[in-house]
Amino acid sequence: MKKWLFLLISVLLFSIALADTIHVSAITVNGGDDFYVLKNDVKVIKNDLEVLTDLATVTLVNEEWRNLESSGDIFIKTDTMEATSNLLKYDLKKDIGTLSGDVETTIKLKEDNKIIYIFCDKIEFNNKDKTYSGNMKSDDGLVKILKDDYVIFAKSFEYDENTKILVLKDNVTIKNDVKKINMKTSKATFKTDKNEISAQRVQLTLEIKNDNEKEEEENK
Repeated sequence: MKKWLFLLISVLLFSIALADTIHVSAITVNGGDDFYVLKNDVKVIKNDLEVLTDLATVTLVNEEWRNLESSGDIFIKTDTMEATSNLLKYDLKKDIGTLSGDVETTIKLKEDNKIIYIFCDKIEFNNKDKTYSGNMKSDDGLVKILKDDYVIFAKSFEYDENTKILVLKDNVTIKNDVKKINMKTSKATFKTDKNEISAQRVQLTLEIKNDNEKEEEENK
């Protein structure tokens, strides 16, 4: 009973110290004047941001509870994004974070409720501006992005939810087996609301269905 009472008081004081804008809960809380270590069933909530993990540390920067770091199995979500990763660093004041280590991310497109799926080694995101950038650390690795029937590969990407523009850089491949499209380029932009592609110095393959293929599809 005393253990749970201490935990409740610690969490309450911690929430107050964070100006009632950040809510924190955990099975175990240890810390002092400038840091708290949170363990087991950790939950951190600020506005639309929610972080679930088993180990996290919050530290004081210039008299503000600001830096959140976590390792292990991490789940993070906002009103438009969900992601899992092994490492998280997040600035609680600026709402800027970095996810790394087998990052899997989904971004919900508000205009039509469709989803962008992103698989990469590292993503930096700004939860205020709703912008993202990511890459693969290995020389031969490529970011994989799925949207509708499109399968996209690139060494790095940038995405802005406001403009709906996805910028792809280095070793870019854009494929759509349904529309028989296979594009290779060094840089491209992809408008996620209209599936429009812009690129230069492109190698593009477009396949035309023959009459037999059309008949087979119509008979299905």
